[in-house]
Amino acid sequence: MIVDVQRAFGPAPEFVDRIERYSRRFSSRILTRFINPRASLHRRILKEKSCAPGSTDIELLISPRTGDLIFDKIGRYGLIPSQIRRLQRRGIRRVTVCGLDTDACILAVMFSLFDAGIECRLREDLSWSSTGLQAQALAIVCAQFRPAPKRKG
Repeated sequence: MIVDVQRAFGPAPEFVDRIERYSRRFSSRILTRFINPRASLHRRILKEKSCAPGSTDIELLISPRTGDLIFDKIGRYGLIPSQIRRLQRRGIRRVTVCGLDTDACILAVMFSLFDAGIECRLREDLSWSSTGLQAQALAIVCAQFRPAPKRKG
């Protein structure tokens, strides 16, 4: 799953290229796109003005292919139940997540997946946080989504 790799967030071209190369191994990918409508809490509380519906901000930097799923996250960090159901109908039980921002949308997407019974793991080398909170976000991912070590005996 490629989370919010879109024009508004300005990732380095090399970062986008690495995700694109990695994603080629999958016959079908899931791409998310953050859209920030006028009445969203992102605008009212967080004062985020980017990603307006129809703006160039929401342009995906990785071109979708035939068979890919594209989920618009309208005014929210994570996935909605209908998006989770689409994954479940496809028999998806395990997802590798990468993209932007590890400390917000990636975490929310991973919690959405996990809560729905879909195992998820993060490609740390293919995730990034524009806020500078990457290390803290990775600590949360490690604490919440890595399996506990097997006990001996």
